[in-house]
Amino acid sequence: MKGPCKLEQLLPAPLKNKAVAVAAACLLAAGSVFGVGGAKLAAYESSTAAAFSDGMYSIAADLDARLNSAANLTTVAGKVSGVSAETIDGVNSAIGAVNAAEGPAAKAAADAQLDAAVNALYDEAVKLADTNQYDLLAGELAEFNARGNTIRNNDYNSRAQEFNDTLSGQPAKLIGALWGIEEAEYYR
Repeated sequence: MKGPCKLEQLLPAPLKNKAVAVAAACLLAAGSVFGVGGAKLAAYESSTAAAFSDGMYSIAADLDARLNSAANLTTVAGKVSGVSAETIDGVNSAIGAVNAAEGPAAKAAADAQLDAAVNALYDEAVKLADTNQYDLLAGELAEFNARGNTIRNNDYNSRAQEFNDTLSGQPAKLIGALWGIEEAEYYR
């Protein structure tokens, strides 16, 4: 075997020892796996969360439009003679609960309550409404329900599932624990 090459001659004395060099290489490899892998996993977590909250095709955007339709429905129903203030207040409280909810799971639970409150208000108001009010109520309910269908068909939950599947495997599970990365919440 030939002698050491020029680069090896330039190494500090401790790194000329083969065992030290192997240990340093292992540390460098582990550092790159956990460092680069952690950064990639954190970016994946961020993009999964953004699928819920960012952009005009996100659940958050459709939920905002759904809340606007619910608020419009309360305005129209408030002009229908005989509709109880309690039923209107129920929808307004449910709107507030959706706005106050943190995270996909809490938003989904609050949205389910909003759905029930809106349908109760619509059922009460439509019986008492004149033709013009009926058309306005039906239009707002149709928009409200259309946004609900769009939310149900959104691909966020499948993206969250893919992320969670990735996070549950090795070494992602260990890297995620070191980086403080948690599973994505589902909108259910």
